[in-house]
Amino acid sequence: MTIENMIKCCDKLTQTENILAQYIIENKNEISKLSIQQLSGKTFVSKSAIHRFCKKIGIDGFNELKVKVVQDIAEESKIENDIDVNFPFLEGDTQGVIAQKLIKLYETTIRDTYKYIDVEKLNTCVSILHKADIIDIYTHAHNSNVAENFMDKMRSIGRIVNCTKSFYDQRCNATASKKNHAALLLSYSGKSTFLQPISEILYKKGIETIWIGRVGSSSVPEHIKHRLYISDRENFKNRISQFSSHIAMQYMLDLIYSCIFKRDYNHNIKYIKEIANIIDKRDITE
Repeated sequence: MTIENMIKCCDKLTQTENILAQYIIENKNEISKLSIQQLSGKTFVSKSAIHRFCKKIGIDGFNELKVKVVQDIAEESKIENDIDVNFPFLEGDTQGVIAQKLIKLYETTIRDTYKYIDVEKLNTCVSILHKADIIDIYTHAHNSNVAENFMDKMRSIGRIVNCTKSFYDQRCNATASKKNHAALLLSYSGKSTFLQPISEILYKKGIETIWIGRVGSSSVPEHIKHRLYISDRENFKNRISQFSSHIAMQYMLDLIYSCIFKRDYNHNIKYIKEIANIIDKRDITE
């Protein structure tokens, strides 16, 4: 994960730490050449505060910060002809060119989302969902498609997943949740109207809740403690379509399904084979 992404994933920076973070992001080429005393002088942030900032974002100290910045600069220099995820193709592009650009968009989005993955947090979320008897998904609009795809995958290994669509049904479902439930809240922006009221109901009932959305969102209710981040490149309104956010959300849910599947791998393989002829009545011999 890049320094910038590590900073975005840190939810509770102080005003002083935010000033320091902004300086580091905007002056990455300069940071590697500075001593901690020089950085302190340029940002008016004490050396001890710089060390605390490093610890908070997951780095041992200032020297490691400098090394990480150099690595990030080297990695960025390798990325050429990066795609604009909001306008990935132009009016004059041929269909063949559009096909190539969408490949690039998919690759860029998945690679970007992969950089935000914190393996420990992912493992915690997978454990919560694996342990739950029932998984309830709360989302709306185009995210309903990836939610239903995840639900279908989970059902194929005998897991119960609910995906209610109307706000009324979501409130009823959240209110009826029991301790053996776990909840997935999908909102790219973190500003969806259902997020606050539904998460409050789940919090009061003690339901383990996981939010998946763009890194850097400041609108997510604080009581949602489990968070998985996806690429934040897509603009909320100025775009051709939700190409990037859709692919990022799909990738994250596919990753979660795969990790859950892996925990009972042999059992799940056996279950899929056992129910194949029950679920699928097509006469397929190939």
